[in-house]
Amino acid sequence: LKRGATIRALVVLEVLAHAPGVARRFDSPFVGRERQRALLETVFRNAVGDRTCHLVTILADAGVGKSRLVREFTSGLAEDVTVLHGRCLPYGEGITYWPLAEIVRELTRAEGPDSGRQLAAVIEARLTGDEKAGLIAERVTGALGLGGAGQGTTEETAWAVRRLFEALARAGPLVVVVDDVHWAESTFLDLVEHVADFSRDFPILLICIARPELLDVRPGWGAGKRNATSIVLERLSDSECRELISNLLGPAPLPPAAESRIASAAEGNALFAEELVAMLVDDALLRHAPDSWVAASDLVELPVPATINALLTARLEGLPSVERAILTAAAVEGSVFHRSAVSELACPVLDTFEDGLLALVRRDMIRPEAPLFAGEKAYRFRHVLIRDAAYRSLPKNARADLHERFAAWLELAAADRLREFEEIVGYHLEQAFQYRVALGPRDVRAASLAAQACERLEAAGRRALVRSDLPAAISLLERVSRLLPTDDTRRIVLLADLSGALIESGRLDEAGRALDEAERLAAAADDQRLAAHVLVQRQFLRIFHGEEGGLEEAARAAAAVIPVFERLGDDLGLCRARRLEAWLSFTAARGEAAIAAWEQAADHARRAGDWHEYY
Repeated sequence: LKRGATIRALVVLEVLAHAPGVARRFDSPFVGRERQRALLETVFRNAVGDRTCHLVTILADAGVGKSRLVREFTSGLAEDVTVLHGRCLPYGEGITYWPLAEIVRELTRAEGPDSGRQLAAVIEARLTGDEKAGLIAERVTGALGLGGAGQGTTEETAWAVRRLFEALARAGPLVVVVDDVHWAESTFLDLVEHVADFSRDFPILLICIARPELLDVRPGWGAGKRNATSIVLERLSDSECRELISNLLGPAPLPPAAESRIASAAEGNALFAEELVAMLVDDALLRHAPDSWVAASDLVELPVPATINALLTARLEGLPSVERAILTAAAVEGSVFHRSAVSELACPVLDTFEDGLLALVRRDMIRPEAPLFAGEKAYRFRHVLIRDAAYRSLPKNARADLHERFAAWLELAAADRLREFEEIVGYHLEQAFQYRVALGPRDVRAASLAAQACERLEAAGRRALVRSDLPAAISLLERVSRLLPTDDTRRIVLLADLSGALIESGRLDEAGRALDEAERLAAAADDQRLAAHVLVQRQFLRIFHGEEGGLEEAARAAAAVIPVFERLGDDLGLCRARRLEAWLSFTAARGEAAIAAWEQAADHARRAGDWHEYY
């Protein structure tokens, strides 16, 4: 820039979290999928015209182009259409409502430690005129684990989310995109189906992006619904793959032999083609001449990795050490990661770190993303398979160390929002423990990690019980039981509680096995109170099994344990014993006695602070 010269400047007015942004190194025009895109557009027009809710599921293998199809569709929607995004996490079973949290954050754009009150206030404002606006906002924020919010049952949460979506759709068409639904918890899938089944007279399009594994865990997904459509994406044809490769490299032509070799290796997988072209350019096997691309050698002889995972691994190995260190540290956090977390984990020189991040953005391996915390910068791996390849390259000892350090970072970053991230902190502590004991004995440090993980996961599991999210609660409590030493007496109460959740879920055989173990531990501990807790849960299992003489045995057990609980001042035990009495009275058609026993049980649950038992 010469002295006195002028330049044309632009002012940044707003940053949109999910906007596609400027063309990146290997962004290219959309190829193929005309019929699938047209079908999406038709379904959307019908939902708007008929004012109905429609569920669309897009199924395809990893790397085939599911997310790109949806991005192309949503980018063409009118300005009055609200588009919200959420994604399911591939790790940490029990994080049920994470996709909902992302959807709500995008809706409210709330940041900072005061976000709990902010979110509730913004949601309530969106529900202006609804007499239940306060309750809806409370139930939505409660499901997200925000401090001070009243937590409801899974049914109440689904109702509240549906009412929120309907309020948004009242102002204009609503499109909700949920990615990686094959990793969703069953309770979240129930929520999506609830919205699809019960929303009426509102233009809502629910788009679920998933791999075919979704149908393994939910074979009836979308079945029997007149307002549900499934779109299966096959791999690109050979001509489409060649067009994609040509688009990636711009107007300069590629030698036909090189183009043929790349297209043949990609086998219709768009991500494979993109990453193979990127690797060839990085390795100078493709060079840009003034008017064309030139292959450095005969690519027919090029050894091509057999799978997309192998290709990504090879590409990562070819990166400079700083960039590779950034990606491997970032992979510990997940598909989305924060700058300060990676800086803490990778410990690079500051200037080198910034240069590495910029280089990875230029390579289009990572992209800027909206952060979860105020004052932070965040990035997203361009594809989850790149993240997976980076994580796989870490040895177990490095994984143990990085998971532990990331958990510490997240606890500090979350501050008074820790409850919102408690399952994730617990997951990383759990991973640190598991990798450490895989390499050596359960020493003091490993025991400390297990204890910290138990604290976080058990708290999350008990909150899941309160909202009647039984699949998540069972998963979390089972993980806690595996973390505790086998002879730890704390496992007795935990296994008794776990058996109760399993009984509620109808998983009676598993409940029986949990109680068998709890009984052995209680006998070894010679603890009358713990044995009484296990005995009560055993009676519930016998009742549900319909065992002969089970009712009489249950009555004798209740009469035996109540004095024990009264003597020890155990309100939780008394709650469960009185609830057992209520069941016995109910089955014997003694209505007044059943009501009295249930009222006593509720009183003891309130005193014990156990809201799962109370509700």
